[in-house]
Amino acid sequence: MATEGIINGTNLRIYAGGTVIGNATSCTLTVSREMREILTKDSPGNGWTENKPGRKSGTLSTEGLISTDTPNRTPKYLFDALDNGTPVVLRFTTDVTGDTYWEGSGYCSSFESTAPVEENATYSAEFTVHGAITSGTES
Repeated sequence: MATEGIINGTNLRIYAGGTVIGNATSCTLTVSREMREILTKDSPGNGWTENKPGRKSGTLSTEGLISTDTPNRTPKYLFDALDNGTPVVLRFTTDVTGDTYWEGSGYCSSFESTAPVEENATYSAEFTVHGAITSGTES
């Protein structure tokens, strides 16, 4: 049954290659569309630019705690995806039947690991989508 009302951010996860990215503390899906300016000498002289939609792009990013015993995707998996330049199928979802998901294939374009004194070690990674991002309904 689909989630009703406002979705708790804890319920949204990023899956990489069908397996959840483990110990995530946050995740983000960003989809954007460039606008191409079509201002010409024949445009009205009212000071406003004119635009038309151009190319679309997307990124998925995640941050989390580094753990050596997660059965899910680990920071090593994220690093290896970047190092090998391997495309990964990514899904942004709640996993709840009836909820919307977003999916696309992308490359890991950044990976960071942070280890402050007497604090949790963390990771962050960003994937740049190549091709289309599609949406569907979890079944």
